[in-house]
Amino acid sequence: MWRTIKYFCYLSLLAVIMLSMGCAAKRIAVDEAYATLRPLKQLELPEQVIDNLVISIDNVADQGTSYKNSIEVFVNDININPNWDVANTESNYTYKLRVKPGYYKVKAVYHAYVGWGEEEFAVITQDVLVKVTHDNRTLVSVSLVKKANGELLEKKSYFTIHSESLAPLTTVQPTSQTPVAPVTPAADNTIILQVNVIPENAKVIVDDKTVGYAPLKVAIDRSSDHVVQFSADGYQTAIKFLDHTTFAGEKILHVMQELQKSE
Repeated sequence: MWRTIKYFCYLSLLAVIMLSMGCAAKRIAVDEAYATLRPLKQLELPEQVIDNLVISIDNVADQGTSYKNSIEVFVNDININPNWDVANTESNYTYKLRVKPGYYKVKAVYHAYVGWGEEEFAVITQDVLVKVTHDNRTLVSVSLVKKANGELLEKKSYFTIHSESLAPLTTVQPTSQTPVAPVTPAADNTIILQVNVIPENAKVIVDDKTVGYAPLKVAIDRSSDHVVQFSADGYQTAIKFLDHTTFAGEKILHVMQELQKSE
């Protein structure tokens, strides 16, 4: 009788362990995306050689009420681990993935520490699936809008999706008779930064240089990353990181920032 009871207890414990393992979300690193992720709907396109899916989430944490707030990103319900050391004040999370052409489900969960507990908020796409091809980089991005206590303004936030062309690499072969010098096509190497801040007349600093007071437009170098600071009397200073890889194909970059009142 005692052996029978022990046997059933063992089976119950084994079932609980297997159930907990099945419920846990699978995790992979950014570099494992191509080998692990399978599109929910396959596209018959060539092999992918560079990153073609970039997921960027801004305004996650800061040194104020959003301290230690974090984000989790899921592609096809698989948790994507950041490939960098995440700080407690990490504001921008950018995942550069190389995935097979096809359709993917992209979502995120924002964790906000409020009072003694934690609140979770969903970040999703308007469309059910995100299309990713071999000749375009799909950019999935969101700038979180928060309350003064670090919670998101809405229970659900939505990604915006756009794409940029991945121009094929071409090589000019010089003839043996006439050397051919490389030709660089003329191009404007700046992008217009359109800045709007709540409240208005907030000071805007780009790369440690004051450029004016919002709302404003300023030209910045499109080949470099930039750090933009926003400050106003009676409000907490905010910082936004601009990744230059998202500038391609854009003439104007719109940046909107709401400052939180100082306590």
